[in-house]
Amino acid sequence: MRKYFVLVALAGVLAFAGAGLLAAEAGGTASAAAEMGEAITLWDNIKAGGITEALILLLSVVALALAVQNAVELRRDRQIPQHVLQELEGLIDEQNYDEAIDLCESEDNFLCNVMAAALSKIGNGYERMVEAAGEGVEENASILNARLTYLSLIASVAPMLGLLGTVIGMIEAFNVIARMKGAANPADLAGGISKALITTCTGLFVAIPTLVLYMFFRNRVIRLTQEVTVIAGELLDSFRS
Repeated sequence: MRKYFVLVALAGVLAFAGAGLLAAEAGGTASAAAEMGEAITLWDNIKAGGITEALILLLSVVALALAVQNAVELRRDRQIPQHVLQELEGLIDEQNYDEAIDLCESEDNFLCNVMAAALSKIGNGYERMVEAAGEGVEENASILNARLTYLSLIASVAPMLGLLGTVIGMIEAFNVIARMKGAANPADLAGGISKALITTCTGLFVAIPTLVLYMFFRNRVIRLTQEVTVIAGELLDSFRS
């Protein structure tokens, strides 16, 4: 899964570099097109957004990569594999604890990490095993939630970058008015105003779905945490006596 994330991130870097070059040569694309009487396309507006627009587009690619990664990693059959659960139940019923520990240590998922922590305390009694399982649940839930914080960060930063682009665009528009001593016509101001509006729009366009994805995956982590807690408790019941 990591290799796919790296590929998408690399594509994002290339997109950022390309957008930066286009923004550098764009200059006054929107205003020039307006002066020539040509229709201003969405791509013209995006290029007019400059480096701020390029940064927002880069964040959108990173958000997409994170969404794909979490969609794969947070599947139930990835974190609580049914075949592993059945095998683990059989080993514990047969009191084959060494193989149960080896099985948990050979797998990297939520359930096995929690049970490995619990079974490692098998010589310390039932209460200590339950305590170790609780600690394992908290630790693994924290790891999964930590991955989601990047989505939350993007959802917060994208509109702020859009606001930054808006401020820069308005400054450019007012600079045009100042240079022309108040005699600027709408076409002269089009470039700055276009940058001001397109960056805000793009920032919100990236932030809103990213925030929705963050809440969706966060709820999935909560469900996985609850399910693993219940399963671990049931598996450890055989050690109560």
